[in-house]
Amino acid sequence: MKVLVVGASGFIGRNLLLGVPRSWEVYGTCRNPVDFSRFLSAFGLNHVRPLQLDLRDEATVEKALASISRPDACVFLASDTAVRALVSDPPLDVTNNILTVANFLKSYRGGKILFMSSGAVYMGLDGPVSPTARLRPTIPYAISKHASELYVQFAAERGWAEGYVILRFFGAYGPFEPPRKITTKLVQSALARAREFTIFGDGRNLIDVMHIDDAVAGLVAVLQSDRINLTVDFCAGNAFDLNEFTERVATIFGHQFTLNHEGESPEYIRFHASPHAMEEVFGFQPKIALPTGMRRFATWIQTQSRISA
Repeated sequence: MKVLVVGASGFIGRNLLLGVPRSWEVYGTCRNPVDFSRFLSAFGLNHVRPLQLDLRDEATVEKALASISRPDACVFLASDTAVRALVSDPPLDVTNNILTVANFLKSYRGGKILFMSSGAVYMGLDGPVSPTARLRPTIPYAISKHASELYVQFAAERGWAEGYVILRFFGAYGPFEPPRKITTKLVQSALARAREFTIFGDGRNLIDVMHIDDAVAGLVAVLQSDRINLTVDFCAGNAFDLNEFTERVATIFGHQFTLNHEGESPEYIRFHASPHAMEEVFGFQPKIALPTGMRRFATWIQTQSRISA
């Protein structure tokens, strides 16, 4: 299989490259070819060809895509997830999360597109949600993800892509996760036996994350499936509010925090989804329990700390 991974140098992208069959021919886009090539070399990913492009530059995208042969499938992962910054700068959200998708789709010609959307599209709703819900996203990142879903569907209707699968992803944790993410901060703080941990907002907003190895397994299952032209929630199905989640993670490491609450969360989630559609349609269900995943993540963090030292 020939696969194009857009956003291959990010958190999910790097783990996906490590998880796909080595027999696949993979093109991975990046903005920093030096750092990305160093990563590919370190892990012996000889089946991956780096492709430098800036998705915000239409001409660069057109040139890069013209340089490769027609892919069997594309996984679109590229996204600016700095929600707090995007709330204060909506034009930046349009540039980084809508223009990028539109530029790519204009030049893409190939197999199905697996578009990694976000559960954030349900912002503004409460309780259980599903792709049948009537959306009314309330923050820039959620608005741009919903708009991008519509552009992906448009591209498939025009025949630019041989169908699509939109995954409304609820999140993951694990190796290569950005340091600003709460799961990384939690594990690092627990390992350091920090006395306090600060959460933005009142901590009642929900979180539902899976280990990145499960996320990669789900993506591979979608790529290997013939099912197209559908939207599916991609979640662990274990939503906790942040206060409880923090306590659970601390307990895994035999620790306890004094919780502090500060300011407001720009992404106040009060909805939750079911993982059953992923199992019914693609035969996938998460397998890594939270304690196992968090301990595995902690081992990776400790290993990286020793390497850096």
